[in-house]
Amino acid sequence: MSAPRCCPGLLVLLVPLVACRKAPPPADPQFSDALVYTFRAFQGPEADLAYAIRALEEQVYRGMDVESSSPHDRALTPSDLAEEDIADIEHPDRDPAACIPVSVAGVSRFGPDDHARVQMLEDQTPVEPYSPDYFVRDWLEGQDCWQDRQCRWMRTHNDLVKDNILLTIPYEFFKDFRWVDLALPDPSTVPAGEEPVHDGEPRWAIVARSWTTQPYAGETGANVIQQSYTLEVWLPRDGRGFVRDESDGGEEEWTADSRGGGTLRMLTLWGETELGGLDVSDDLIAATTRKGIDDNFRAVEDWLEDN
Repeated sequence: MSAPRCCPGLLVLLVPLVACRKAPPPADPQFSDALVYTFRAFQGPEADLAYAIRALEEQVYRGMDVESSSPHDRALTPSDLAEEDIADIEHPDRDPAACIPVSVAGVSRFGPDDHARVQMLEDQTPVEPYSPDYFVRDWLEGQDCWQDRQCRWMRTHNDLVKDNILLTIPYEFFKDFRWVDLALPDPSTVPAGEEPVHDGEPRWAIVARSWTTQPYAGETGANVIQQSYTLEVWLPRDGRGFVRDESDGGEEEWTADSRGGGTLRMLTLWGETELGGLDVSDDLIAATTRKGIDDNFRAVEDWLEDN
């Protein structure tokens, strides 16, 4: 049997194997379209990216029970990335469709400004349960101006060791962060040749994108992180985003929307790993990835509670 596809990036703990074995349900096309468009628009004009994130925000609230205590209710399986989606970043010469995608959302008690503080930690081990011994962040741009929005971009290089019962792999990835004003107008409403502007109060959100540029192998060479990509958003729950009304028709059992305070978080990971021939199903990998992302969310909440 060939080695299964599995997820690096967070590369979550693949045990206990008695955990829920179901992969997240498939996402609706509208969710996947908004997600992939946000990934592709990451480096583009701010108004285009704001438009993409607003569409994604609505699909997260419609597709996931974001206030559920169970990560199973807050997870979806989006569509694969294609080569054109990663064309603007350096990446391994592999088919991105070989990755397993998992999206997990959740609600944080803390606002986006608080979550920005977490990103300024040089030592990320307190908020990374599956890199408990080594995770160092270096800054390529924006360290002295991004947190307080004196600049919109922050670019980082991350050196870490993913360590669990099945493997230990040192690897590196790049991760860029961007502040986006979600109050900017839709691009279609801006006359040709004019700059999109919003004169009212900004609605600040954070979006981040990470990627690996080469494969990384464990000490024996049997386990290899072939490729990894993530997209992450932190959206304010200030009532200025998606809000349900009677026209929604009650198609979902849950009722959460952009009201409620704190932050809506969503992280999607696409990745491919070889596990030295270990017979682990894709569904189990996806399910444990889901749990690992949620563990990461909880670790951040705990750190913010204490700091």
